[in-house]
Amino acid sequence: MDAATTAEVHRVQRIIRLLLRGGLAVAVVSMALGLTLKIASGSRRSAAVELFSLGDAGSPADLLMALGVLALALTPAFRVLALVVLWAREHDWRFVGVAVAVIVTLGVAVIVGHG
Repeated sequence: MDAATTAEVHRVQRIIRLLLRGGLAVAVVSMALGLTLKIASGSRRSAAVELFSLGDAGSPADLLMALGVLALALTPAFRVLALVVLWAREHDWRFVGVAVAVIVTLGVAVIVGHG
């Protein structure tokens, strides 16, 4: 591997690390804010929130907590998408195929499971 390729791989790895850390940070902050609002309201119950009906989350606290969980769940999927781009640029089609199969499987699971 030449120096330019190595530098590109390190750059993409850095982007993927930032993506994972950013997704985790968004999830933690969102869930912490939602929990704080829930505790401040004095409520002891949370509404069940479905993926395809986030707008009907009940309270802003429930919505924030649901969005935090969603961000946490989507973070690895975004990593796989970033790897698809990396492997496609490297013309590593076997890994692109596997990653696309993973993404399709996740999408089918979400649709079949009704969110």
